[in-house]
Amino acid sequence: MRRAKILATLGPASDTQEIIESLLNVGLNAVRINMSHGTPEQHIETIKRARAAAAKLNKPLAVLVDLSGPKIRTRGLKGGSAVYLETGAKFIITSRETDGTAEEVATNFTELPKLVQPDTRILLDDGAIELVVEFVTETDVVTRVVSGGLLAERKGINLPNTSLPIPSLTNKDRIDLDWALGQNVDYIALSFVRRAEDCAEVRKIIKKNHKRKWGKPLLVAKIEKAEAIENLDAILKETDGVMVARGDLGVETSVELVPVYQKQIIEKAVLNDKFVITATQMLQSMIVSPRPTRAEASDVANAVWDGTDAVMLSAETATGQYPVEAVATMKRIIDSAETVKTTKLKRPLKFTEEPTGRTSQAICKAAAICAREILTDKVAVFTESGLMARRLSSVRSGLQTFALTNSTDVRNQLALIWGVNPLCHENTNTTESMLEEGEKTLLKVEAVTKGETIVMMAGRLSGLGLSSSVIVWTVGENVPRR
Repeated sequence: MRRAKILATLGPASDTQEIIESLLNVGLNAVRINMSHGTPEQHIETIKRARAAAAKLNKPLAVLVDLSGPKIRTRGLKGGSAVYLETGAKFIITSRETDGTAEEVATNFTELPKLVQPDTRILLDDGAIELVVEFVTETDVVTRVVSGGLLAERKGINLPNTSLPIPSLTNKDRIDLDWALGQNVDYIALSFVRRAEDCAEVRKIIKKNHKRKWGKPLLVAKIEKAEAIENLDAILKETDGVMVARGDLGVETSVELVPVYQKQIIEKAVLNDKFVITATQMLQSMIVSPRPTRAEASDVANAVWDGTDAVMLSAETATGQYPVEAVATMKRIIDSAETVKTTKLKRPLKFTEEPTGRTSQAICKAAAICAREILTDKVAVFTESGLMARRLSSVRSGLQTFALTNSTDVRNQLALIWGVNPLCHENTNTTESMLEEGEKTLLKVEAVTKGETIVMMAGRLSGLGLSSSVIVWTVGENVPRR
């Protein structure tokens, strides 16, 4: 069973039900809805098609909504055509309303002239174009082009090492967040997180306004600012998971530090029981090519070896020419990486850390040790909210984890979590009937065979009297050994 999961952005190249079905058939586990593009009405239809495709194929599918955040962008260009900025030329970024040209462009951030000064570096289009400020007027930032290139409409503006006095959650994000909660999505990604307080505010809104009985939408803090790296420990305490958003992270810090930060973020997230997504340019060449570069294949494999829960495709599936091939390729790379890695698994990080004093950690470690002693790599965990399955996953013991839940929302949400195969079982009234129903579900999907001994475990299950239990279970005997 593949442990690392695949998250793909849906867009014009992939938002039909037919294409989504194809993506699911070749390995897709979760979809991303990017609120920086499209309208809510378009996204509603996309989510409906994604859910319909998953239901038709009887596969779990997580839906992640990515809030736009305070992205500073250029505005439109005259005629809509891209312009070329010559190295050494003067170029103006203005708060005035104007159609952009090769000499000037407007920005959606009208406060820009107040925040920069001479010699400030400005990067456009994820760092493809570099400018340096020469002087500032009330409305204009007059720059010199240090490194030129082609500039299309509505491209990002980055100010490395400049602190921006704007919140991570914009007014647009608040509207989009309320909308997303109404669409019963599984994950909310918050862009340009800088400190723990950014996450705390959004978690409060999610907790107050979500409509789910179990599996409330989980918050993903996107780590893409230097300030977020500095405050990572505090951010991890206020979020459910993180995304290594390597595009803006490479622009806001430096390209050579991105691999270092990636490893640090993944390791810290796993140690703190947080899921982690690695994103941006993983198979970038597959936007226009049916095959990736060798470097891209190595990049995906190394993210898997680092311990990421999921790897993400952006333009490759949203607007690329080969969305299905990109997902299929990513699956093959993951399969190959995990085959090599599991021949000699390193000792899981959790077993090398100091004891936490937490019952959930004790029971997850106990399940992993128990599985090793009885010579199985399978553990079935009963979970109402999905929390215990996520905590068991974060042990990174290499176990095949079958999450048994009677909530379709929880089943879908867990589709993104490392090593977890989520399954729905019928609701039961007693511990004994629950164990039997769990066995029946595992047999139905051929996850186990009669006579096979596995580990079953549970956290706290309301109304069943089953709390923090690890059970050795032989399929077909119905005799639990605790």
